[in-house]
Amino acid sequence: MDLPQSSAPTLRLVQATENEMIESSTLGSTSWKGPLDTNGYLGREAHLRNQELTRDGGITYWILVDTAAAPNPDGSRTILASCETIGKRALIALPGAAVRETICHGIGSVHCNQKHRGRGFGRRMMVELANLLDTWQQKAGERADFSDFYARLGWETYPSKHIALPPKSSHEQAVGFPKAAILTPEDIGGLCSTDEADLRSELAKSIIAGSDVRVALIPDAATMRWHHAREEYLTKVLLGRCPTSKGAMSKTADGRRVWCIWTRTFGASQEQNVLNILRLSIEGESNFSQPALSGATDNFHRHSQQSQVKALAAVLQAAQVEAFDWSMSSVQSWNPSPLALLAARHLEPSAEIVERCDESLPSLRWHGKPVPDNAKVDWISNEKFAWC
Repeated sequence: MDLPQSSAPTLRLVQATENEMIESSTLGSTSWKGPLDTNGYLGREAHLRNQELTRDGGITYWILVDTAAAPNPDGSRTILASCETIGKRALIALPGAAVRETICHGIGSVHCNQKHRGRGFGRRMMVELANLLDTWQQKAGERADFSDFYARLGWETYPSKHIALPPKSSHEQAVGFPKAAILTPEDIGGLCSTDEADLRSELAKSIIAGSDVRVALIPDAATMRWHHAREEYLTKVLLGRCPTSKGAMSKTADGRRVWCIWTRTFGASQEQNVLNILRLSIEGESNFSQPALSGATDNFHRHSQQSQVKALAAVLQAAQVEAFDWSMSSVQSWNPSPLALLAARHLEPSAEIVERCDESLPSLRWHGKPVPDNAKVDWISNEKFAWC
């Protein structure tokens, strides 16, 4: 078939019909199905679009089409490229203004039909999408959207780092930490509400103390449950069982709760099977407010916040045991805070920051009025829960 140039004025990014959504998911399955077959992948996508986060317009499926082309015999349009956007609650803190809630669109499942690659359709789709998202599902005001690395098209790339810990059996656990209790699905809602309140409080303080713009996706229960719905579908299909543990919680010496919420991620190979920490939290404290480590001499025993570090180590160790029980290759925590890094090094002295260079590279695009002069946009709490 004759295809237009990627610069053709007749190209448009439009919402997919139900049948076109299934077709674009089928085409994209070659890139995104992981250990599933195509039918399993389509089943997973149907399951995920029926969650609290995504139902009732929470997710939108987009396709790039040529509006001048005749429809196919079945009435469908030829899909040149496709993607999806998921609306997520977010907070923006501007100098001299109150913390404001907005919607941040996460961009995922970006795919170009294999038959049409090398013609610039993927790039054209992202240009069209950037323009659409200026107003899509938005009220007036500033906001941001995030994706997986489109720096050349207006998205700014942010740090993409993680720490990895090996799985360990319960018999290999280190001693000297407070007890860690396992979190169940019923625990998630209350902890996420506490986490959101702490995040709002810390962002409000940052407005007074600094001149930079701060953006944070809200680690709410709907987001966590979407990740858990994903893992539950996969574990049921692949392993015939469903996990009930969703994280771990411990306490500091002064009674503050410290918790992590996790999810099991399954890839096409065993190495890609990872227990991901979605969110790591200390009650009453946000990660970005923690002091930086002073250097190689800074260690667990000399640190002034030893109690927090012990509690963090306790929940990370619980994650190691969970990873062992589910045959995961590692435990990973994205963009760890200074205290989380210290806790990881107490469990594994060789633990180091790993910087990802060619995958899962978070990028942010600012919409609305330009940021104030000389201000930078800080992406706060850029952890795995934000991924889609």
